[in-house]
This record gives sequence, structure tokens and C-alpha cells, in this order.
Amino acid sequence: MRRIVTFIAGAIGLLLWAYLVVQAGESFREDPVDYNIEDLDVPDPSELNLPEVGSADGGEIEPASRTETRRQVRAIEPDAFSSPAFSNTGDLERVAARAPLSEAVQSAKPKVVLLHRPLSLSAGVVAFGGEQRLRLADIIETPTERNCVASDGTSWPCGAMARTQQRLFLRNRSLACETSATAWQGEIRTRCWVGVQDVSSWLAKYGWAEAEPGSALIALTEEARLARRGLFGDPAH
Repeated sequence: MRRIVTFIAGAIGLLLWAYLVVQAGESFREDPVDYNIEDLDVPDPSELNLPEVGSADGGEIEPASRTETRRQVRAIEPDAFSSPAFSNTGDLERVAARAPLSEAVQSAKPKVVLLHRPLSLSAGVVAFGGEQRLRLADIIETPTERNCVASDGTSWPCGAMARTQQRLFLRNRSLACETSATAWQGEIRTRCWVGVQDVSSWLAKYGWAEAEPGSALIALTEEARLARRGLFGDPAH
């Protein structure tokens, strides 16, 4: 019974609150706001420091001219190309790029191949098989029949000794040579290495072959001559 009485009282309270809200809205809508002109603080135009809006002769006021400032763009190629924002793009034409001022020099890296079982024919010349010969660059071959004069004035077979020294240096090891292929016919002239040692430089340094005129190995031949090594000294025992 108490719950029913409480519910009825709450419902009556809600209805009363809604009625009061509706009545207040009708009151605000029907009563217009009444402004009193005397309450408004309107300044006197004569008291304001306003600029003159008319000219002396009563003519019309001309609008101020509008000055448009444009950013200057430097043309990349005079009379040929400029910024599309400030020039007519209808006549633009793509042209070929300018040729380089100098040609780039590209040196082709020589091909190095490994040649097996070299046979020393003489100091400065080796063979591979019966039909392939290789002459070492930058040095002059020392013929096997060459004889040299020792410090005591006697002659000794320095050419045969030079070939023997080349054989001992190679020791049947493979040669890395600048050539395009492992097979060729006849004789070629190129540079060869045993590991990282240039064979021509070794022969010139120890005096078993002389450097060609104008070769970079001339200094090594002169060094061997001053030290009396190889062909410029006494026979090795």
C-alpha cells in the first residue's frame, strides 16, 4: 500500500512540474522585450574622428588601383624556357640534352686467366703445350746461349742460368696472365703473375732479364746492375 501511495504522489509531482514549465514558456513568448531608446548609449557622429568620404568638387571617389606584385623567376635558358606561371606554356618544346663537355674515359679492365703447367723456354719466354708460347711484357728475353763476363774476366753461361732461375721461381705453378682465353695459337705477349708477384718485375729485379727501353722496369734493371746481380755479376754456385 505504501508503494502505491508513493507512486501516485510522484506522478502528481511530475505533472505539476510539467504544467509550470509550459506556463513559463507561454509567458516568455507572448511578452515582447521592451527596449527604451533612452537607455541606449548612441555616440554623436560629430564627436567621432571619421575621415572625409567626399572630394572637394563633389566627384565620385575612385577606387584605389590594385598593384599586383609578382615574384621574378630567372629563366633557366634565356628565350627558351621560363617558369610556366609567368610565360606562355603553349610553345614549350622538349629539346635534347647538351652533350658533355668532355668524354668520360672508361678503361676496360683486362681479363686475367689462369694458365697451368708453364714450361720455361728461356728467361722471359714460357710455353704451354707444343703450340702456345707466351712472351713476358716489359722485358727483353735472355737467350739461353748468352754468355756473360764475371768479375775475374772469365765467361760463364748466364743465359742458361737465367732460364734455370726462372724455372726455380715458377716451380711448375700456374700463371695468372692478362689474356682473353686459355687457348690460342702461336705466341702472345702479356703480363703474368705467380700469386701477387709480377714475373717480369722479378726477373728485372734479380738481373735475369733486362727491361725494355722506356719500360717502367728500367729502375729495377739499373738496381740489379749496380748490385751486380744475375747477368751483371758472377755465376751462382
